[in-house]
Parts: sequence; C-alpha cells; structure tokens
Amino acid sequence: MKVAYFDAQFGAAGDMLCASLIGCGLDLEAWLAELKKIALPEGSFEVAVEDVIRCGILSKKVTVKCIHIDSEQSAPEPAAHGHSRGHDDSSVDPAHGHGHLHDHEHGHEHRHEHRHEHDHDHDHGHERGHGHGHLHDHEHDHDHAHEDGYGQPHGRTIGETIEIVRSSQISDSAKALALATFDRLARAESRAHGVKPADVHFHEVGAVDAIVDVIGFAIAYEMMGIEKAVVSPLTLGRGTLRSQHGLYPVPGPAVVYIIEECGAPTTALDFRYECLTPTGAAILATIASGWGGPPGFEKIESVGYGAGTFDPSEHPNVVRVILGRAQAIRQTSTSQDELPAQFRAEVVCVIEANLDDCPPNIIAYALEQALANGALDISVVPASMKKGRSGHLISVLAKPEDRRKLEVLILKETSTLGVRSYFVERLIAEREFAEVKLADSWSIRVKVGRDLEGNVVNVQPEYADCATYAERHGLSLREVFEQALLQYSQNK
Repeated sequence: MKVAYFDAQFGAAGDMLCASLIGCGLDLEAWLAELKKIALPEGSFEVAVEDVIRCGILSKKVTVKCIHIDSEQSAPEPAAHGHSRGHDDSSVDPAHGHGHLHDHEHGHEHRHEHRHEHDHDHDHGHERGHGHGHLHDHEHDHDHAHEDGYGQPHGRTIGETIEIVRSSQISDSAKALALATFDRLARAESRAHGVKPADVHFHEVGAVDAIVDVIGFAIAYEMMGIEKAVVSPLTLGRGTLRSQHGLYPVPGPAVVYIIEECGAPTTALDFRYECLTPTGAAILATIASGWGGPPGFEKIESVGYGAGTFDPSEHPNVVRVILGRAQAIRQTSTSQDELPAQFRAEVVCVIEANLDDCPPNIIAYALEQALANGALDISVVPASMKKGRSGHLISVLAKPEDRRKLEVLILKETSTLGVRSYFVERLIAEREFAEVKLADSWSIRVKVGRDLEGNVVNVQPEYADCATYAERHGLSLREVFEQALLQYSQNK
C-alpha cells in the first residue's frame, strides 16, 4: 500500500500541502497542465513554484497569482447576494480570509494605504497561508483585486464553487476529493454562521487561489498514487485574525468545527499566529485515514517539504510529507498513553438516543437505515426512562465524517427530539476475508483478524453463509461453524 504521512505539526495551508507533494517528486509540468483544466476563466490565475529555505530546510513554495479579468468579458455572473470581499480600503486574503491593513503597491495601477493590526513584531512579507500577527509596511507585486480575483464582487455560494469543480476537465477521483473538501468547508462555515450549507457564501475559500489550492491538491494527490494518508496531530496557534466578517480568534471558527467533526487530535505547541487555515484543515480532514504518528514504512520512497511564506527563526514553517510503502496504517493514541504496538487505533463517533415512545419496528427500521448509510455498528438495550417508563437506548458507532448524517437520520426516523454524540478511540485488528469449501464445494466466507505484524488473532465464519448452508443440508449452525473453522485451519 502506498501511504503518505502528512506531518503538519507546524501548521498547514492549501498552498503548503500542494508544495509538499511537489517536493515528494510530483511531475510539475504534468500538474501545471492539469491545472489549466480547472473551469475558471482563461488567464485568471498563474502558478509559480520556487525553492526556498525554511530554518535551513530546502522546501518548495507554491504561489497562486490571481489576475484581474474584466467581468464583462469572461467572468461568470455575480452571485445574487453576498458581501464584497474588500471594501473601505481594507483587503481580504483571497485564500483564507485574513484581512490586512498595510501599505502596499499593486501591479494593476492602484494603491491602498493599510497597515497590519497584529500582536507582535516580526518583519516578513505578506503571506497567504500563515504568519499573520505582525505590524509592518510592505509592497506587493501581484494583483490584489477588491473582487474575487477576476471581477466578481461577491463571494461564491457553495453551489457555484461546486459547479466550478464539476465543470473542470479533471479526473473523477480528483473531482470527488475536491468536492468532499468543499463540502466539509461548507458544513463548518454553516455552523459558524448559523445558516444552511447551501446558503454559505465562500468569501475567501471561494476565491480563485483557494479554488486552485483545493483542486490542485486533489489532482496532485491522485497523480502521486497515494492510497492512504495518516496525518499528525494538528497545531492550532493563537492570537487574532481579521476576516470578511471582522476580527476573529485563532484558530478561526471553521477550523475548530472541522477538527471537531473529524475527531482530529491537536498539539500543545504555542505559536502566536494562524498555523492552520480552513483550507488546510479541510484537506487534511478529508484525506486522513488515521491520526497520530507515522506508520511503519517498509520503504520510504520520497520526502517533501511545502513552505508557507512566513519564515520564523524558531521553527521551519513547513508541511512535511513522507511517502512510502506500508502493510497497514497505524495511528498512535490521541492521548499521552502509548498504544500496544500490534494494533491500530482510530477515532470513531458514538451517537446515542433514549426512546420511550417509539414502536420496536420503527427502531429496527431506523437502525437498518443507519447501517445502510455507513454506520460501523449498532446496538439497542433496554432502559428505564423518566416516570418509570420502559424504553430503549440506541447506540450507533460511526466514522467522524458520517456523524451529522447519522444524527439527522435518527432524528427523522425515530420519535426522539434529540441525539447526543461523542468521540472515542478504539483499537482494531486488521481484517480480511478468506474462503473455505465444505461438502459439495459450497463456499463459506471466513473473516480473519490480524495484528499489524500479520499474526492471526481471530477467525470467525460469516453467519449468513453458515446459516444458509445449515438450512440447505439439515445441519445445526454450530456444526457448520465447526466445519468451516476446521477447513480454514487445514488450509493454512
């Protein structure tokens, strides 16, 4: 299995993640050619890739330059409602929503007098992904339009952003990853602003450079042939940032909601700037198959570093990607306790509801629907409810990304007026299926559990296969189980 370990302990942004894969050996010319297939107006952006040094580490730096295009010529129709991305002489970072007050020059013959309002003093250039929290003057040689980057004065809705992805002439798998990332961003923004996901306006992450970051990463991820990804605990940072909606705390609301939803662990590293942007958080949450330390690689094939613009002296502002071959993904604990080395850990969500006025057949149907919609496991136990009534406690085990969907399903399909959920960690064996032949060459599937070293820890014949065989041959279910286990043992 080709596994990538994304070491984001110093933070992450969309451009940094793209750059890290370029550092891992991505075919740059092929990638740039694929970016031209994004359904944005021709000439609305340019991408530059350069080598930079971050605390002595040679890294790749990706810069997406947004070019102002006359909206009457090639820009799509502006949104029917929304807010301007820039007004009253204040500009908004087109990738991640950080407003800046600074004195700078633009390449398109107009000048704005602003200055950064930040917490502490470092002298560095304007930075799309990281490094806000500083007081200084500087110049820009790039276009910093007061619209969305090519003449559209309103933030895009999630529907408009999704249409750009769907209209792009890229592979289906890259589209799926980009769509999942924007969907996650929309859910987080909807919670932050108290609106439906469909009504979310992407003032910053709907801008040209952020769209290129997300789609560009999806393209690069597929081109690298990555099958699974493990992500380090995430660093949040602290301080404040200025967005389209005003002054916000670091980490921003959308970032925190993304982390809550996916169950990602965080570190206690104390950096006074925005380490993790919404785009970076959404990408990592979407690709992560596990969180924690690096997996056990049979062979490391390449290592890449993707740099942010902020260049602190105390640490390298980079994302590191380690790419190699691994038999299985192992995630370390989200706590300080060491996990047994032979099993994998993962974070899952438990969704519960108490029911005292719901017919059993309704409960059964709801749980069947939960399984059909991605639930990992379900259970129902008797419970004594308020006023002495008999009832049931239903529990659904789910992947973090399926949490909201299953909560809504339980609310719709049962009589409960509320559900509760919480994240837990579980150790699991690696699973595979074997097949054994009984009399008259009848096949029985056998589920085999292994530890990370390949040792068999559990063997269990599939109930449905055994039940069918027992009924057809006039045997007890116990006899069929014993025959299947014996046959498996003999075949090893």
